[in-house]
Amino acid sequence: MTTTDNHHQSQTRTRRSNTAAHRSAPIRFRDQHGRECYKVPLDRQGQYHATVTARDYQTIREAGATGAWYLNGNGSGGAYVRIHFNRTRLMPARIIAGAGPRSVVRYINGDSLDLRPENIVLQRGASKKADAFIVADHISTGLDTGW
Repeated sequence: MTTTDNHHQSQTRTRRSNTAAHRSAPIRFRDQHGRECYKVPLDRQGQYHATVTARDYQTIREAGATGAWYLNGNGSGGAYVRIHFNRTRLMPARIIAGAGPRSVVRYINGDSLDLRPENIVLQRGASKKADAFIVADHISTGLDTGW
């Protein structure tokens, strides 16, 4: 690896850590069902938030996905919430829904930032990822690589 490559990697790591450090904390609120929920910031400006139940948010964090949540475009004008987990990008919606391979997440109200369980439904599809199983395996084996 060249000196230039090392410098670029160092700058990238610094930018990533600064991004997570400058985000505001999740905002706690009660939804229309009386459940404790969070609005999790997806950008440093605070323009975009994912809505998730407190229980699901804590489950995901306790599994080791403690990094910043962010929006990730799908290349077709849509955007989905992602998190880093064990050096892999995962979708919290797939974890919450227990999605395995050959299942895709659909959002009942059309809002991909609303990650409450009643808004997420699984359908057969071409997905190869098993986000929920990756997290479950991590918990059951007691691995903790941290983020």
